[in-house]
Formats: sequence, structure tokens, C-alpha cells
Amino acid sequence: MAAARASSRIADAVSSGPQAAAGTGAVAVPPATDALEPRLSPAALPAALVVLLLLIATVYDGGFAIRQWSPPALFVLVMLAAMFLGGGARRVSRPIGVALVAIWAFAGWTLLSITWSESVARAWAGGNRTVFYAALVTVALVAIPGPRERRTIGALLIGGVTLLGAVTLVRMHLHGSELFVGGRLDTPVGYRNATACLFALAFWPLIGAAVTRGRNPTLRAGGFAAAVLMLGLAFVTQSRGALLALVVGGMVALALGTERIRRAFLALIAIAGVAVLSGSLLRAYRAFEFGNGTVTVGDIATVTNALTFLVVDAFIVGLLLALLDGGLRASVQNLRRARRIAVVGLLVGTVGLIAGAVAAAGNPVKFVDTKLDEFQKIESRTSEVTRLVTTGGQRYDLWRVALDEFSAHPIRGVGEGGYAAGYYLERDTDRNLSDPHSLPLRLLAETGLVGAFLFAAFLVALAVAILSGVRGATLSTRHAVAGLTAAGVVVLTQALVDWIWLVPGVTGIGLFCLALAAGIVSEPRPPVAPAGRARVALTRVVPAIALLAAAGSVLIVFLADFHTREARAADSPEGALAAARAAEGLNPAALAPRYLQASALERLGELDAARAELLEALGREPRNSATLGLLGDLEVRAGDLRQARSYYADALALNPRDFGIRELKRKTAARARSAPPAPAAAPTSRPSSSRG
Repeated sequence: MAAARASSRIADAVSSGPQAAAGTGAVAVPPATDALEPRLSPAALPAALVVLLLLIATVYDGGFAIRQWSPPALFVLVMLAAMFLGGGARRVSRPIGVALVAIWAFAGWTLLSITWSESVARAWAGGNRTVFYAALVTVALVAIPGPRERRTIGALLIGGVTLLGAVTLVRMHLHGSELFVGGRLDTPVGYRNATACLFALAFWPLIGAAVTRGRNPTLRAGGFAAAVLMLGLAFVTQSRGALLALVVGGMVALALGTERIRRAFLALIAIAGVAVLSGSLLRAYRAFEFGNGTVTVGDIATVTNALTFLVVDAFIVGLLLALLDGGLRASVQNLRRARRIAVVGLLVGTVGLIAGAVAAAGNPVKFVDTKLDEFQKIESRTSEVTRLVTTGGQRYDLWRVALDEFSAHPIRGVGEGGYAAGYYLERDTDRNLSDPHSLPLRLLAETGLVGAFLFAAFLVALAVAILSGVRGATLSTRHAVAGLTAAGVVVLTQALVDWIWLVPGVTGIGLFCLALAAGIVSEPRPPVAPAGRARVALTRVVPAIALLAAAGSVLIVFLADFHTREARAADSPEGALAAARAAEGLNPAALAPRYLQASALERLGELDAARAELLEALGREPRNSATLGLLGDLEVRAGDLRQARSYYADALALNPRDFGIRELKRKTAARARSAPPAPAAAPTSRPSSSRG
């Protein structure tokens, strides 16, 4: 009987995790009780391939261009269509069902905005990108057999991001100067803030791996070293949005996960390590900002060596902590006393950090007022030793225009991709941008209250699924959910203040992680009786047809972009004209094929045909100042300076801050005044460029 009771206690400890084992005095057993089960069933292999495609797309400029994100989007959509036709879709809980309906309704609304957007071409491309995001979420929620496979795929995804970080560090040693722009790390995404977001999203899952008791101490040390590497790489980018994202992601990780004190302590140790070596880690940034604007090979080497030293030290510290943690054999009373000491130490350390920050900032009220004033100023450079404490830039201007557009069109917005026209007309800066650098403001400005509500409903439904499912979950499950949720929250938080939404590699990873977390803890609905033919058609055939139609939409835009690139690379005007016409045939709304046709026709001496192509482009987007500028350039080369001046004037009215257009108008007007009168010509009809 005693043996039976002991056996029962150990079984309870295993099912409850190491903490329960410690409370009973039994030997702690690793939480992975299903170690002999396959970690990745064959049915989950397509989802694993999706993860691989996401990581590959991220290496190529974050998958920003159509040619980079369309191939994985096509694979995902066709895979989902085949899954639905084969009846392999997993039945989902009610919150997950609401999330799926909301994200696909949001994608459909975004595509529908083609009918009222200023730019049909941008709306079509943006709608297809949103369809890609919805498909990724669907794969994570319905195309993976069970929680164990979801945890494994999540681990593979975070491991892949970690591998990208390790490769980046090696490349910094080999040819680091190619990886930095303006003294800030730019690679592998090709946009510094998105690079920071990519590495920051892996930080909290890796911290979770480092605190998992029962795991090999070397693996725990490796997890901590990898977390420090991710934090260091994100810090070298000097991205302010990533700092905010890490804080919010940490709050989520601590709220959902276990081992909160260990997580907090390891995170503070990592932050302290980066802070101690911040002088060396910022060498390249400070050389660019406060030197002569150049960064030397020696500056990059200093950054690289400091980061390498930090990672090696983190591994040693992590190994010592893991060995000490795994070797502790203390009574329950001593463990409670140690826990109280740890809590006090954590509070003291946190208060010390806050006090140090307050001391450095001075009067808190004055500091906040100064930063608010700085936020409203348009400045590109700063006098601060680190960019993380500055608030200047162009975002105030971008957000002001987005709010104006939302106020003018609160229900449906100006349409996907329609923000740019209003921005160029109303901006107070000369920065050539096409996005408000804030996902909520982007949704409100371009998709209105309808789009913002649908996307918010998607997030709320996932949050409900996670919060309701994580209660009572096993230790290993909570570790996985806390890390993956924090990763997704990091991406969405940085998207609050940046244009991460337009970087499918990074945003796709974040949404995939968030959906994986919800799927892990969501129990599928029980199977029902065999359905009739009508129900089978509704639940299988209709979704498959819709997915294939979406794949066709993506394919058309992808092929049009392919022919557009062919036209740009053509050696002869005849070849460029043929490729551009093929692109126009596939995507008549796109302006680039018409621009390329006009250029080719002008080189072939067909001036009237070239002019007609540009006028057709202007008819597609009457408020596009670039088209008017090209018409002005064409008329200058044709010798009609007065007509060119008229086009430049219209372009400047739509884009008053463009210095280049202003100079062209001035020079053309001066030449027109000194030129002899041109012979009278038949008037050329063209659409009005006034603001409608």
C-alpha cells in the first residue's frame, strides 16, 4: 500500500509538473511525459514547410516585395484548399471559429475596398497580402493535428529565428560593414526596425526555454545565450518600437507563464549585460550620428566583439544558474524562504532601474513635456547618446494625416493603399512615404471602423481562446503558450508605431505564433454525425473554391509583377513594350506597366502613343503626382514647355513639398519665357487632377 501511495504521488507530480513534485518531496520529473510519441506527425509536415517558407521570405528583405511573399502565399492557399477538399480541417472551438471568421471577413473587406480606393493596384496587392495573413492564421489553427505538433512547430519557428540571429552574428564577423545602415543593424530584413522586431519576438520564448526546469542544463544555458543574442541584435538596431514591444511582450509572458521570478531575473540579467556593454554596442551608431557620418570597419568590429563576448558570458552564467537550480535539494520551508528573498531582490533591482532612469531623466513632468514637444517636431537627427530615448521624427505628421483621413471617411476609410494621396497633399515633411507607420491608424484611415472592428474582433477572439484555455494547462503547455503569445504580441505592439504590417515575413511570423498559441490550448469540438451532401459542400467545397479563387488573385498580381520586372530589365524598347503590355493585360489597374510602355514607345519615336499611355495612367489615379511629373518630362523632351509647366504645376498642387517637382516647374517656366511662341496645337484632353 505504501508503494502504491508513493507511486500515485509521483504520477500526480508528473502530471502537475516539477513544482508539484517539489511540493511532495518527490523527484522532479521533466514535464514532457510523452517523449516516446512522435513530435511531428506526417499530417503536420505541410505546416512545417510553411514555417520554412516564412523564414526564407524573411531573409529576402522580410518578404516585402510581391515577388517575395506571393510564392509562399500561393503554397499556403492551395494547401488549405486541398485540405478542405480532403476533409482534413480540424474542428475548432467557438472562440477560434470567431477568430477565423473575423480575419477572413477583414481580408474580404480589404479586397472590397478596391471599389473605392484611390489606387486600385495598391488595394489589390494589399488585399492579397491580407489574404496571405488570414491563410497563415488558418494553417496554425486548423491544419495542424494536435497541441504537441503545434508546440513542436512553434519551437521550430523560434529556433529558425534564432538561427538567423546566429548567422547574422557570424556575418558581422566576416563582413559586418555590409550589414549596417547609418550605424544601425539592417540585415537580414533590410529595414532596421523590422530587423529589430524579428529578433525581439524570439527573446521571451527563449527566456522561457532557459527557465524550464528538468531540461538539460546545457540546453537551458544555450536558450539564455540565444535570448541575450536576440536582445543584443535588437539593441544594435536602435529601434524604439522594439523597446516598447519587448516591455509589452514581457508583461504577457509573465502573466501567462509559470516560473515568473526566474523569467524576470533572467530578463534583468540580460538587460543588465546589454546596458554594461552599451558603449561598445553603440560604437557604430555614435560614429554615424556624432562623427563625420561614416562608420569604419573598426567600429563594426567593436560592436561585433562586444556582442560575441556578451553571448559567451551569457552561456556561462546560464549554465551556472541551471546547474545550481537543478542541483538544489532543499526543504519546502527553505524553498519558500529562498522564493521570498528572490522576490525582494527582484523588487529592489526593478526599483533601482526605475530610480536610475528617473535620475537620468531629471524632473519627470518636465521630461514628459520635453518628449511630447520633441514628438511633434520633424527632426531626422538627435543629440541623445542613444536613439531609444528620443521621440522626434515624422510620425506625428503621418498620424495627423491618417486621423484626418479617418475623420473624412469614418465608416469605410479611403480604401487599402489610399492613404498616400492624402499624405502627399497634406504632409509637413519631405519624407516620401505611403503608410502612416501605425497599424491601428492605418486600419482606421484605409479600412475605416468596419475594418478596424473586424481585426479587433479577430484579436479579441484569440485572446479569449488563450486566456480560457491556459487555465489548468500543464507546465509544458503554459511555457509554450506564454512564449508564442509573447512573440505575437511583440510584433503587434511594434506595429502600433511602425509599418511592420507591410513586412509579411515578420508580421506573418507574429500572427502565426499568436494563432499557434491559441490552437495549443483550444479543445476542438467533438465530432458530429456524418453530414449530408449539402453540408459537405458547405464545409468543404465552398471554402476550397474560395481559397483557390484567392490563390488565382495572388497569382495574377504575381505574374503581372514578373512581366513588369522583365520590362524594366529588357535590353530593347520592343522587348520592354511586349513585357509591359503583358503586365498590363494581367493587371490593368497597375501604373508601372503603363509608365514602361510610355518609355518604350517614346524610344521608338511614337510620341503620341506614349502620351496616351500616361494620360490613361492619370485617368486611373487622378491624384498621382508621379504621373503628372512624367507627363511634364515627356512634354519637355517634346519641346512643349508651356504644356510641361502646366503638368508640373498640377503635380506640385498635389504634392506641394516635393522639391524636385518645384525645381522642374521653375526651370521649365524660365525656359518657356525665353523661348519663342510655339505654334498653336489642338488641345489635349486629360482628366481633372483636382481633389475629389
